Amino acid sequence: MEHIKGFYNTILKSSHPITLSLHLAGKAFPLVFYLLGDWFTGFTAQFIVIILVLAFDFYFTKNISGRKLVQLRWWYDSTVTRTTTFVFESYKQYPADGHVINPIDSKLFWWSMYLTPVVWLVFGLLCLLRLKLFYLLVVAVAVCLTGWNTYGFRCCDKWEPGHDVEDGAETWFQLPNFGGFENISRLANVQSFFQRATGSSSV
Repeated sequence: MEHIKGFYNTILKSSHPITLSLHLAGKAFPLVFYLLGDWFTGFTAQFIVIILVLAFDFYFTKNISGRKLVQLRWWYDSTVTRTTTFVFESYKQYPADGHVINPIDSKLFWWSMYLTPVVWLVFGLLCLLRLKLFYLLVVAVAVCLTGWNTYGFRCCDKWEPGHDVEDGAETWFQLPNFGGFENISRLANVQSFFQRATGSSSV
């Protein structure tokens, strides 16, 4: 009980206690539901709930909690006009005007980011040993989402403004650019134009 009370007091010392609570809950709930969900629901429902919460946690961490707790934000740019795939936004870009990062927010944020994919990897090893292939699929999705988010924030934290993004992100781990996507989009626009033209002529 004292540990719970101490953890609660720690959360209250955060600069953004609600954001921090949602951030930690987004990491903990899929793990707990993975362990206990089969007690009161089937695999299909368990799979859907875990994937939905993981997707919400990925978005919330990347766009909200990371920006508020450690003042970092990253996103993936798939346009063909850029030579880099990551775009970073960091507190290092702005003058220090009193927006100091709370050490509690920073500590809990980074601990949760690094620990969560490690725990999912342990679950993955257990699935392999027990030949639980369906649950291994859930774990694989969890490792990809949590690991990719952690990697993005790690690169963003290492990045220095004024330097190329490649200085913060290892190029071997970047997603490839698919220049054909832009051509497909243009082709779809041309096709829709001719469809409208054909429809108007028939009338």
